[in-house]
Amino acid sequence: MLMLRGSLSQLGNIDSLFTDTKEEMTTKIKNMENTATSVLCNVSNQQTRFSKDIIGVVALLGSVQSPELSRMLAEYLGEDKMLGVICRSLDTAISLEKYKQNGEIDYVHALHAEAAGLGKAISKRFLVMCFELISPYKHLLQKNDSQRKLAFPDPKLPNGRRPAGFMGYAVNMIELDTHHLQTRTKSGYGLRETVLFSLFKKLHVYETRENMMAALCSLDIEDGAVSLDGGIIREKGTLSLGYG
Repeated sequence: MLMLRGSLSQLGNIDSLFTDTKEEMTTKIKNMENTATSVLCNVSNQQTRFSKDIIGVVALLGSVQSPELSRMLAEYLGEDKMLGVICRSLDTAISLEKYKQNGEIDYVHALHAEAAGLGKAISKRFLVMCFELISPYKHLLQKNDSQRKLAFPDPKLPNGRRPAGFMGYAVNMIELDTHHLQTRTKSGYGLRETVLFSLFKKLHVYETRENMMAALCSLDIEDGAVSLDGGIIREKGTLSLGYG
């Protein structure tokens, strides 16, 4: 799975986190405290007024090839985005929370009421992505590819060569689960062209930090990069140093 960062203490041991099945990962999210994502996963099989238009959770959309890549993409996104809820429409997103006349949250209605029924409470903000409103990638897709990967050309150094250690673009390195491949907006765009592209853009993935920094010296890496050994460039000119 595209797993959550192991430092999220509620999700348990980091060594097992990146080898979990989807079912195991879903169970861990269900057991989390004080998150909207936990509540939605717990009521996903029930008939609620908003459940039919909930597409899923970012962390459960698909899988990647290695624990190292999973760890770095999860760290790059952060907890809020990894636990982001994907709704089909703005109406569904709005229905998740109600407010009192004075603007305070009404905890006896909508998703907060579902949380109370589970003995939980949603005690912090949560990210909701409106599928139909996301500005999609509108250019070419890779030919004959059921995963609908985006047709980005490889980056080129001034000498015309591909950068050493360049593994690909993060948006194309996630294998969407089969049941998500037919999810489309009304205009025909899939989850990769919308949700994943909005999260990763043209984020580069490199084998090592050394490869990544060498490429940065020669390329315009506008949307950032990560390396499997812990390097992160957030955007052009902004580095994340340290680890974990």
